[in-house]
Amino acid sequence: MRTYQKLEQIMKADIYLFDGLTPYREVIFKKWLPQNMKIYNAFISFAKKLKFARDRKYYSARAIWERLRWESLMQDSPEGEFKMSDLNMPFVSWLAMRAEPELRGMFKVKTRKKAFLLRRKEEIDDSKSKGR
Repeated sequence: MRTYQKLEQIMKADIYLFDGLTPYREVIFKKWLPQNMKIYNAFISFAKKLKFARDRKYYSARAIWERLRWESLMQDSPEGEFKMSDLNMPFVSWLAMRAEPELRGMFKVKTRKKAFLLRRKEEIDDSKSKGR
């Protein structure tokens, strides 16, 4: 079971962790996570059970999220005003793959690779233009 402090260290250490996802949503996710570690840890538990019980190399983060929503009836806020937002699901799955060695590569992250490559190209282009 991960603590928020450990996850916060991972997020701070990997500045490219959420590349490809909306920066605005990233801010919201980082505010949401400390109050919803039960959801994060339940997601990890379901993912690991699936990976090892069924020997699955890849699986849908959305399917795990929906199972969690259905079975746990957990909610996003302590006040119980909101249900689990689908917008947090990609952040949870990407963080899970970074924080949990057993889950690395389990979920697809097509957008991240494309965004990362574009960002790296921009950084290289910027450094070339500044070097002239």
